[in-house]
Amino acid sequence: MVLMVAFALVGALLGLFWRPRFVGVVIAVVAAGVVQGLAAWSLQILSQQVNREHLLVQLHAIFGESAIDFAGPVLAAAVGAVFAALLGGLTDARRPPVVVTADGLRRKAGKDGRYARMEGMVQDRAIHAKAESRIDSILGL
Repeated sequence: MVLMVAFALVGALLGLFWRPRFVGVVIAVVAAGVVQGLAAWSLQILSQQVNREHLLVQLHAIFGESAIDFAGPVLAAAVGAVFAALLGGLTDARRPPVVVTADGLRRKAGKDGRYARMEGMVQDRAIHAKAESRIDSILGL
């Protein structure tokens, strides 16, 4: 059980922080499979040695005895990595915002300190251009 939680945490960390995210999922599953495979191979070698019964009992309690017991932590790593990758993809700050906020609609001051007109805010007419040129000439701009 402890091994499942550990592999789920490692899978979640890899799925969340590895870029691209699907590679993190694959690496988490492969890493868990390699660790479980090495444990199964080590247990098989230890079972052929004498006076290792107590150690084998302890290791079987940690890693399991059958193929289903060995597959549990690998599946926990896969599920943790997939969920973390999906939820991390939804909350990724590098994506462009989907909705337009009030900050995006706010007018920005230009280099001269005047507020620029936003597209579609006012209709461009000749009278506006004349008024701006008169103000600029009065102010000496």
